[in-house]
Amino acid sequence: MTEDTPTPSRVLSLGFVLAGLTLGLAACTSTPAPHAQAQAPAVPVSQALALQTFDSAWSRIAHTHYDTAFAGVDWQGVRDELRPRAAAVRTLTELRGVIAGMLERLGESHYALIPAEAADALGSGEDLTRAVSGDIGMEVRLVEGELLATRVEPDGPAHQAGIRPGWSLLAVDGRPVDSELGHFAALPEAERRVALTRLLMQVNARLEGDVGARRVLRVRDQAGRSRDLDVVLRRSPGEMVRFGNLPPMLASLQYHILEPGPRCVGVIRMNVWMVPLMARLDSAVHAVRHCAGIVLDLRGNPGGVAGMVMGTAGHFLGDTVALGVMRTRTSELRFMANPRRVAVDGATVAPFSGPLAIVVDELSVSTTEIFAAGMQSVGRARVFGGRTAGQALPALMLRLPTNDVLMHAVADFAGPDGTRVEGDGVSPDVPVHLTRRGLLAGHDPALDTAVAWIRQTAGNPNGGSTP
Repeated sequence: MTEDTPTPSRVLSLGFVLAGLTLGLAACTSTPAPHAQAQAPAVPVSQALALQTFDSAWSRIAHTHYDTAFAGVDWQGVRDELRPRAAAVRTLTELRGVIAGMLERLGESHYALIPAEAADALGSGEDLTRAVSGDIGMEVRLVEGELLATRVEPDGPAHQAGIRPGWSLLAVDGRPVDSELGHFAALPEAERRVALTRLLMQVNARLEGDVGARRVLRVRDQAGRSRDLDVVLRRSPGEMVRFGNLPPMLASLQYHILEPGPRCVGVIRMNVWMVPLMARLDSAVHAVRHCAGIVLDLRGNPGGVAGMVMGTAGHFLGDTVALGVMRTRTSELRFMANPRRVAVDGATVAPFSGPLAIVVDELSVSTTEIFAAGMQSVGRARVFGGRTAGQALPALMLRLPTNDVLMHAVADFAGPDGTRVEGDGVSPDVPVHLTRRGLLAGHDPALDTAVAWIRQTAGNPNGGSTP
């Protein structure tokens, strides 16, 4: 099988941020953040290497884009315009800018240029523990026009420093975090959603880094007082994994049971779709299958290996049903649920048939959107939270002559009802909006609403989703 013939297990559908570079891989605008580009070394590049690299990137897209009409973009014209600019560059930074500008012309997600220093963050033969990154145990979202802490882990550095959900994040190390918010109002809705996703990825990435590194956070507390807090990054929880040419990343899955007993609800939270988590997901589903219902919390999950969708759906579907279709230029690949009838302990089981809730938000991207859209469309799950990012194109990666990595879309994806996920995202069945007051009161409204629906549905045989 050639590199240009993707299968679901090889296709990447991922929108995470490269730690330290804040390069949003799923953003429709493929140019790295300005401070990320500034970090690129001023390495000289010959005209021959520049043209070879530009031609390699342009040709790969020309031969693999899922639409021979390139969604209305004159791809040959793009080459004619930008190739002379590539010939005139003198540094690697300048060449990266030309190629990133070329990718922007396509106006879709999953086109990005990953700098070699990021892709090579760890040699394939080295110990993955050397690449462990740190975080402060806090996530930020845009709520009522402010960047607020929405998730603060009880044992994390942010909580220990006194930060609580609902507090505003104003600056990191003296640099404001909300400088782009003023431009959002003038953008069309779809572009505004893309810009918001990129901004949130960049802001949250600034709260990560090397273990032991310090961050000075300017925050506004519940009383409206601004203060500066010194926070030390902890070792991020999870397992360090690699996928292809991407840098190492942390994969984490946790589960817990709410209200043990016959009305219990199992909550499973997964931060990325990576193969090493599949066994943990199997164990988590087995551990909570006795509960009245299950919540899959996929908020902030930026995607990963698309093929995992089929096995995951098989925990909740008793039939081999289609969850969607991935269309390349020359073929179709159907995502079929693979019913799971054997538990982790070897016992024969039926797929879980109780109420299933999926919780998403604006940082639920790629494979997360494919899964949520498919399960929603076949009526097996009810989706809660906020509209997803709408950045779901399956992609592959290619090493370029400069050793940078080109991420490029190779397929389009539509749900089983033909609805395209790219651009529009997944619209929740039950939209749940965050408020500062609710966060300050310690509420998690999306999760709370999902749990309440499960308990109501479990007590009403005629309500809710059906397997």
